[in-house]
Amino acid sequence: MAAGARIQMALPSGWTVNTTTTVVSPDSGSDATLRLMRNNQLLVTFEVEIKRTVNRGAVLAFAERADRSTSGDTPRMLVSRYLTPQVQQELRERGLSYSDATGNLFLSSADPLILVADRGAGSDPWRGPGRPTTSLKGLPAALLVRALVDYAPPYSVPELATAAGASLGATYRLMDYLVSEGLLTRTERGPITAVDWPELLRRWSDEARYLDNSTTRGFLEPRGLESLRAKLRQLPPDQQYAVSGSLAAQPYASYAEPRLALLYADDPPGLASTLGLRPVDTGANVIVVSPRSPVVFERTTDWQDTTIVAPSQAVADLRNGPGRNPAEGDYLLDWMEKNTDEWRRELDR
Repeated sequence: MAAGARIQMALPSGWTVNTTTTVVSPDSGSDATLRLMRNNQLLVTFEVEIKRTVNRGAVLAFAERADRSTSGDTPRMLVSRYLTPQVQQELRERGLSYSDATGNLFLSSADPLILVADRGAGSDPWRGPGRPTTSLKGLPAALLVRALVDYAPPYSVPELATAAGASLGATYRLMDYLVSEGLLTRTERGPITAVDWPELLRRWSDEARYLDNSTTRGFLEPRGLESLRAKLRQLPPDQQYAVSGSLAAQPYASYAEPRLALLYADDPPGLASTLGLRPVDTGANVIVVSPRSPVVFERTTDWQDTTIVAPSQAVADLRNGPGRNPAEGDYLLDWMEKNTDEWRRELDR
C-alpha cells in the first residue's frame, strides 16, 4: 500500500510501518491493516479503508462504520488519492486518521499516545478543466444557499430554483454536490426533505467570503451609530439599502454594543452623501458595501423603521468581519439553531 511508504517517510528513526491489504473481517468495512512498529515491537494496528474519492458524505459513512465496528477500540484510517481541507478537518474532529497521495497525513492513536501529521497539496492536482465545480462559490451558490437556509423543506428542486432565482440546471448541480457532502437529504427523483443548514451556512461563509470580493468603502458618522440609525429611518422609501453585521444581529441575538455598522447599497457614495457620512481611510465606524449580487436584499426585515438583512446573511458577513465580528456571527448562529421558528420561513407556493 503506497500510503505505508508515505507514512514511513514521516516517521523518526527506529519506527517502521507494515501493511497488509486483506479484509480484516466481513463486517469491518476495512480494506487493509497498517501496523506501526518501533524497534520491532508492535505499537498499534490501524484498520484502513481505501477510497478513490472522498467527500463529506463519505466521511460521515466512514465514521458510522467506525462506530459500528466489531473491532472495539482499534483506530481507523481513511486513505484516498486526494482529501480536501474540509474533509481533513472533518476527519480530525472525529478522531479519525487519514493519508492521501499528495502527502496530507494525520495519524492519531490514544493508546499508545501517537500523533504524526504532515501537509500535502491544498487543491486536487488531478482535477482537470471542464469538470463540475464542487464548491459554494459564485452567484448561483449564493442564491441557493441563502434559500436553503431561509426556507424550511420539504420542497422540490424546481420550487427551490424558482424561490432562489437560480437556473434549474445550476440548482440540480448544486443539489447533487450538497447531497454528496452530506449537507442535504433528497429522496430519489423527489423533493428535498432536510438541510443541515448550520453547517451549510458555515461552509458558505468560509468558502465564499462574501465581503472579500465586494467593493467596500469606509466612512465616519461623527455622532455615532445611534445617529446613523436615526438618519436611516428618515430615508425615502425608494432608497434601497440593507443593514448587516452587528446592527442586523441586534433584534435576534445582541452580543455587545455595536461598534461598526455595515450597509449594503447599490450606490455607496450616493447613500453616504445622503446620510452625511465622511469618507475616511482609518477610524471608520460605517462600512458601505456595493453587493456582488442582489441576494443581500432578499428576505430583509423592517426593524424599528430600519431595513436589516436576513439572519443568514448577517451570520455570513459577521463571520468574515474584523475584530469581534466572527464571535458575534457564531453567537447569532447559535441563536438561530435554538430559535428556528422565529426566523425560518415556509416556501410560498
